[in-house]
Amino acid sequence: MLLDELAPELVELTSSLVRGRTINIMNTNGIIIASSDPSRIGSYHHGAKEAVLKGKTVNIYRNQLDYYHGAKEGCNMPIRIGGEIIGVIGIYGDPDEIQDMAHLLEVYASKYYQLEAVLRPVSSEGAMRSMVLANLFAPTEDTVSNARTLMDRLQISLEYPVYVTLITASEPLNLEEQTNRLLKELEACGYPDRRHDIWGILNKRMVLLSSTKPDRSPQDLRVLTEKGYRVSVGRACATLWEIRAAYQQAAMLDLGGEEAWQDMNEPLTRLQYLMYHSGHESVELLDGLVKKFTEAFSAEEQKVMLQSARAYYDSDRSIQNASSKLFVHKNTLQYRIKRLIRVLEAEEYPTFWQEYLIRLLILRFHTNSKL
Repeated sequence: MLLDELAPELVELTSSLVRGRTINIMNTNGIIIASSDPSRIGSYHHGAKEAVLKGKTVNIYRNQLDYYHGAKEGCNMPIRIGGEIIGVIGIYGDPDEIQDMAHLLEVYASKYYQLEAVLRPVSSEGAMRSMVLANLFAPTEDTVSNARTLMDRLQISLEYPVYVTLITASEPLNLEEQTNRLLKELEACGYPDRRHDIWGILNKRMVLLSSTKPDRSPQDLRVLTEKGYRVSVGRACATLWEIRAAYQQAAMLDLGGEEAWQDMNEPLTRLQYLMYHSGHESVELLDGLVKKFTEAFSAEEQKVMLQSARAYYDSDRSIQNASSKLFVHKNTLQYRIKRLIRVLEAEEYPTFWQEYLIRLLILRFHTNSKL
């Protein structure tokens, strides 16, 4: 058990915090597993067992020693991780005189254990940063607490609002060389700030949590699109608890969008996001559209029809402008659009709903091509 491994080191570290007073660490059975008084290791501590059972601090006064077998006067406090008691830490002395010291010891012991539990499998700073992100993207009381502990270890202080940005390279970011190259590109844009930003590789993409600073903005990262990267920015976050939602927004933009730059803080991108989100949530509707579409057209025809529809709607339904872009006769384009609407059985729909359904169809095929 991790507590058994950490207890001797924790006793040594905390002894100086409490001016050399005797420190004991007990397991949940009340057995002393580490102590600054080695003669007590292995003995039973009644007060510690009671602290586990009651789930609160047990103070033992000198006149109570006959009742608390194997104990000395002092404070015995449960060590909690995520609400679960994993042991007890005790300090010798008159409880009325050492309350402040005891509280300090309790907080330190819990934080120390939590940090070591999180860091045991982690060796590099980069891995620690990625672990912060992973904890924030699955927010519970425990994971947010883990993230805060790791940020303390890394000496990172986020300054709000915070922006979540996903940066996708043409090749997956799974090699150290590629990651280092992107970090150099970010440095040219004023990112990242080691004291106020968090970054890491998740799902082979760079994820950046950037703090607000007066001399920079997420817009500064737009230059990365000129170097072959896709950049997707979630809405600004005012708390740690909002980061997961912003990450999900950026991830959906990255998956569903075609543009190299997408920022949820811009009105047009928010409208596009609604389309992506609708497509993601309307699986049955989209499956029906896809079935009609693929049964009516060959693979080559599907490509032509989707290209034609995209050009038509991107030209604000102007047959003249779209046909010029596609280098086809306007009657040809008009025939394709009418045929597509007929295949999807949307002839009686208002033009807005026709465009909505066809854009969902385009989105489905575009997204599938990126999976």
